[in-house]
Amino acid sequence: MSYSRAWVSCVGALALTALSACSGESGDYVKVGGGGFIFNYRIAEATAGVIAEPQRALPDGGKLEATFDNPAGGPPIVIAKAVTPDRKRYSFTTPPLAGVVADKPYHVVVRVFDSDGEALQTVDYQIKSDIDQTVLPKKPLTVGPAYDINPDNLSQE
Repeated sequence: MSYSRAWVSCVGALALTALSACSGESGDYVKVGGGGFIFNYRIAEATAGVIAEPQRALPDGGKLEATFDNPAGGPPIVIAKAVTPDRKRYSFTTPPLAGVVADKPYHVVVRVFDSDGEALQTVDYQIKSDIDQTVLPKKPLTVGPAYDINPDNLSQE
C-alpha cells in the first residue's frame, strides 16, 4: 500500500468517525449539566436539583430518572420524567428536604431508560452545600403566592 493510499484511508476513517459522532447515534445519552442545593429563606425550605442535558436522541417512550440521597435518612428520593422529543434540558428538583449538612457530599444518580425499562446509561454525580440547613428560619417568613408576611411570625404584644 502506498503512502498516499494509506493517508486517504486514514482520512476516510476519521471522516466516518466524525460523521457517526455528529449523527447522534453513539456516545452518552445525557450529561449532568449541574446541580446543587437551593435554600429559600422566605419559605424556610431547602431543595436539591440537577439538570440532565441530552447529548443525542433519547429513546422514544423512554424516561429519565434522578435518584437523590435523602439528607434526613430513609429511602432515596426518586423523580422520573418521560422523554419528550427535541427537549434540550430535564430539570429534577426534590420536594422540601430536612437535614442538609454543610460540606457533606450527597449522591445523585441519573439514569436513562428505554421504553422496556432497560437502563441504557447511568450517570453518578455528587452535590454539596456550603451551608447547613440550620441557617433557615424555623417558620416561613412569608406565605402565599404574593409573599405576604407570615402572621405566625408577628409578635403578640
